[in-house]
Amino acid sequence: MIKIKIMQIPNVEKLKKIIEQSCGDVLLHLPDNNTVHDLKNDSIALQFLKQKASKGSGVEIYLSEAKDYFKFVYYTMFDCL
Repeated sequence: MIKIKIMQIPNVEKLKKIIEQSCGDVLLHLPDNNTVHDLKNDSIALQFLKQKASKGSGVEIYLSEAKDYFKFVYYTMFDCL
């Protein structure tokens, strides 16, 4: 698993599209109860992601496929500016 910390989520819809187009699993880590949720198949996890974005909070995401990594890095480097 590859861990990515996204500090800001200015465009949730763009991030959602990246998640949907990912080859592997995209898992959201919830530190409150130390659980992991599949963002591709869990609508509650996507709601949580939107809530965090509205608060200006970051999230911790795990990727199962290394080839998805650069899409998320590009998002964090350029789309979050």
